[in-house]
Amino acid sequence: MFRRAPGLDTRRVASPEHSTASDFALPSLDLRLVARRSALPLALAAVALAVVLLAGGPIGLLTDALSRALSADPRWIALAAVAELLSFGGYIALFWLVGRRATPRLDLRAGAEITLGGAAATRLLPTAGAGGAALTLWAINKTGIGRKSAGRMLLTFLSLLYGVFLAGIVVSGAAIALGYGGAGHAAVAGGAALAAALAIGTGLVLAARGAEAHEDSGRIVRGAALLGASVSDALGFLRSGDARLLGAPAWWAFDAAVLWATFHALGEPPALPVLAFAYFAGQVGNTIPLPGAVSGGMVGTLLAFGVAPDLALSSVLAYRAVAIWLPAPLGLAALGALRARVARWSEIAPDAAEPVARQPVAPIAASVRLAGTCSFAPRRTPRPVSALTSATPCTGSA
Repeated sequence: MFRRAPGLDTRRVASPEHSTASDFALPSLDLRLVARRSALPLALAAVALAVVLLAGGPIGLLTDALSRALSADPRWIALAAVAELLSFGGYIALFWLVGRRATPRLDLRAGAEITLGGAAATRLLPTAGAGGAALTLWAINKTGIGRKSAGRMLLTFLSLLYGVFLAGIVVSGAAIALGYGGAGHAAVAGGAALAAALAIGTGLVLAARGAEAHEDSGRIVRGAALLGASVSDALGFLRSGDARLLGAPAWWAFDAAVLWATFHALGEPPALPVLAFAYFAGQVGNTIPLPGAVSGGMVGTLLAFGVAPDLALSSVLAYRAVAIWLPAPLGLAALGALRARVARWSEIAPDAAEPVARQPVAPIAASVRLAGTCSFAPRRTPRPVSALTSATPCTGSA
């Protein structure tokens, strides 16, 4: 469906360390493609609207939801849009922190292009929502740090990001189980909180073990070792105390604030623990490659906690409209900038993409005096390190 972008170097680098498993076809800005991808949702919306207007009775729920949507407070919708932009700002800051540590090429601007381009790819590529992840890994690979390093860097980033996600489930689920979110379903919320806590504990245990898998190890063993190493790297970032680490909670908090704002625009939101738990439970639907899994998970959780059906449906659909389509125009522009950036990367030697910690030190001064005993002038043939560090007195040129 997608043609390879003109001028984009998709050849594999000869070195195995800088090779990639497969090249990702970065789409160009194709308005016909956007129209095709939007045609089905628009057609379904038109059919639903026609059914609402021409039918009645059993679909009274949709009628009430539509009425609420038409009477939404625009001030809260505007606040939801601002919150979504702040959410992406947090994601970009965290990606900048982790990516810049891996390679100088992943600076703030590159991180913004990859993040926003990934948001557009998720909407435009027919990969069941995996377009953004595929583009992100493709872009990291193109920096030249190598497939293994790229995978570990991305998994470290995701460990920081989804560590906050799991913590959100623990806190909101525990609050409901303790009675702070109203009556009912305390056992379900408590079970979800326990499962999330176990997932966090498993990651910490794997990081503490520090086991290394051999090439002939099984896939599960290698995966566990990689996850443990990535969680260990993530803990190292946490110990650094960098302010950009706040990008992880900002990504989830501001995105959840979009749902909170759409509830205010259409009615009264439920208790905060219920709203947070429904938000995180809906995000679990991202793992299901089916349309509407996220929205269905949110609406189902809200209904289980007694939220009015028309309010739950209209608020969640308004949230999805803001969260999905607001970043899309910015992402389309970022895709073009990212394509040009990758083309420039392909023209530079891979050595320029070495991690910051591996950059060569500044050239040694033309004259070096060792222990006050002798002076060395530069020479064409490097001298062994042992000769330079020898305690034997010396004179003359090196």
